[in-house]
Parts: sequence; structure tokens; C-alpha cells
Amino acid sequence: MALIDRIKYDGPANGAPWLVYKCPSEKFVLGSQLIVNQGQEAQFFKGGAALDLFGPGTHTLETGNLPLLNALVNLPFGGKTPFSAEIYYVNKTSKLDMKWGTQSPIILEDPKYGLILHIGGYGSFGVSIEDSRLFVTQIIGATRQGTTIDYKVVSGYFIGLVNTKVKSLVSDLMIKKKVSFLEISASLDDLSTECGKAISDEFSRFGVEVKNFYVMNLAPQDEEIAELQKIKAQLSGGESFYKQKRTFDILEKGVENDSSNLANLGLNFGVGMKVTDAAKEAFSSPAPAASGVACPACGASVMAGMLFCGNCGHKMGAVCPHCGASLASGVRFCGSCGKPVGKVKCKACGNDVEPGNRFCGTCGTPV
Repeated sequence: MALIDRIKYDGPANGAPWLVYKCPSEKFVLGSQLIVNQGQEAQFFKGGAALDLFGPGTHTLETGNLPLLNALVNLPFGGKTPFSAEIYYVNKTSKLDMKWGTQSPIILEDPKYGLILHIGGYGSFGVSIEDSRLFVTQIIGATRQGTTIDYKVVSGYFIGLVNTKVKSLVSDLMIKKKVSFLEISASLDDLSTECGKAISDEFSRFGVEVKNFYVMNLAPQDEEIAELQKIKAQLSGGESFYKQKRTFDILEKGVENDSSNLANLGLNFGVGMKVTDAAKEAFSSPAPAASGVACPACGASVMAGMLFCGNCGHKMGAVCPHCGASLASGVRFCGSCGKPVGKVKCKACGNDVEPGNRFCGTCGTPV
């Protein structure tokens, strides 16, 4: 195996994005130059342990700048002495075009409209490697020499984590906070922020920082959206649509079956409810007036012969007990109908005869 005295990595020849590159040899020489480009870090490993780390610049490898490796293997001093180690180049630049999408729908019941929805979503986020030691140790693991690892290798884990957190937060928003899907678009910014925070702690365990997490879209199936819009259109007249509709059905049925129950049915649903014409008539039509005369003060019906109005207390004048016409004081016969309005004496026996009687109650003589 050839010894390497100049170590450098400029990325894939085709310019494709890359994440980690493992140098093609484990035999290096003290005194060799290690070149690290901007946005890179070079990490030495030995026996699976993360050792010395080099940032951008040109570095001459010697025992002085390989303290961790030297302590582990006791590197020889001086000369171009070969030594064994693994070197990983790590791309530290941010990758901001990571895509995510739900792999299976989130099945939820809309809290406002009661419809079962199958919600899918997608969005984007960015990542950068903040801790090269932790990232290579925890995620990359054993890698063949000369291998370039791109983001696709680890995106499966990233996307699985993102899906779990998004599903959890969307469920919390709709179930616990009672936000309808038709109103959820107003919460996408807050949802994006919360999702970003929720996955950041998990990503940081692997040395990865999450940047600019976005929930770009959440949507159920097309037919479910159409059904939601239909229900919303029905409710556009007010949230009490179904209650009112049920009330109308009951009132109309009451008119058909038993009009005497209609007023009680209507009153049980409160003042201001719009009802059918039949219901209005039942509520508003006055009760038939009892036989008698109208009070000149309030218009209420007063039984003939009563001296005062039972509704307002107004003193009533003398009235004919037969036709209700007003009578002058002391008259014995009504000037309107000609019938007697006071007691008269029977011509035969002299006893009093009640007004309106055609025969004497004592002797039977016609009056």
C-alpha cells in the first residue's frame, strides 16, 4: 500500500453535493501535508475513536499537532515515518434544500366539521454538521476507503424523524387545540417553528444542527376537501344551521299533526328564532274575546254588567245586558234593542221579574 504524503479532498468530480469522504489509505507519513479547504474539517480516527481534528488550512503532520493520536499509538519521532490512522473529511457547509414529505397520511377527525381526514404534507429544511466527531462516530460508522457519502445516505433517518414530529404536532393542533383543517393554514408559521424546535434536540445528539424548517403544505384528499367546503357552505348562514333546521322540521311537523302544541314547541327554542308562517300565526294571533263590551280606557273585553274593567280598573258606565249599548242613568229599557234593563213588576202578582225574562217566575204571567 502506497504511502501518502499529501492529503487533500476537493469533492466529487461531477460537483455533486457530498457529506463525508474517507481517504483511500490508512498509511500516512509524518511530515506530510494535510490540506483542508474552506467549509471542511479533517478528522483522524483510530480503532473507532475520534482523535485529532483539523480545520481549514494547510497542516504539516507531526507529533506536535497529533497529540491524541500520539498518545494512543506513541508515534515515532522525526523523519518521514509512516503511521496508521483513518482520515475523514467532513463537509461543514449548510445544506438548505433538504426535502421532507409524509410517508403515510395523518388520519384525524376535523374538530369543527366532524369529518375524518387523511392529511399529507411536505416541506423543506436545512442541516449543517456542527460536531464532526459525534456525527462520524454516531451515524457514518465503518466506511470503505475512498468512499464519498452524500446526504441521501442519512436522509432516510432524518425524514423518518421529521415525519414523526410533524404528525405529533399536527395531531396536537387539531385534537387538543381544536383547530379545524380549514383554519390550519393560518398556523403554518407557528407549526414550522414548533417542528424545528422539536427535531433540533434529536438531531443535535448526532452533531447536526437544523436550520430553517418549513411546513410548506398540509392537505387531505381532494374529495375530503370538497366535502369540507360543502359543509362549510351549509354552515355559512351561522353556526346554528343544524339546530335551526331541526327546529323548522319539528315546527312544521307540529303544524301538520297538532297545531295546539305549536306554541309550546316554538317557545322551547327561544325568542328570535325564525319559524314558519303557521308558527307565527300561532304565536301572534290574540285569543278570541269573551262576550261583553270593550273598556274605553284599555280596550280589554269586559263582561256585560261589570262596573269596573278587570284589566285596568277603569269604571265602566251602565250598559245594556242584552246588546252592550251604553245606557243613561235610571232608564228601564235599552234605547238600542228595546229590551228591559232593570227589574220590572209582574202585573199579575206584583213580584219582581229579572231583566230578560219573558214570564214571571212566580205566577207565569207574560211580562
